Amino acid sequence: MGDNVFGWQVQRRTDEGMTFSQMEAVTRKTGGKEGTLTAAWWNKVALGESAPPPEPKCIPGVAAVLEVHEREVAVLVCQQWYGVGPDDSWRDFLDRVGDRVESWMWSSYSAYRERRRLAANEAGG
Repeated sequence: MGDNVFGWQVQRRTDEGMTFSQMEAVTRKTGGKEGTLTAAWWNKVALGESAPPPEPKCIPGVAAVLEVHEREVAVLVCQQWYGVGPDDSWRDFLDRVGDRVESWMWSSYSAYRERRRLAANEAGG
């Protein structure tokens, strides 16, 4: 088992006032009887004790409990139970590309505004 990253998210929700019984109720409401994770399961996970990973049919309910996207739940499950994390180099690459695109957009927008200002000044003066 990897780091207790999933358990930390469960602890975060308990710190925010959500009980293990409420977590069970949310998974039952979201996933039906087959998608329910018991209060005992949530407690074990929060304490870092041995517990099986949630089945794929439970992921929507877990996402609702943790208030994160289902993909984030899948990443947390992979990290905690299988010791596999996302490819950070790919994520870093996308972040760099996003930063460059944002920078280009702002500079293009600023240049556009300046051209409009100059055109308005020429037309008016």
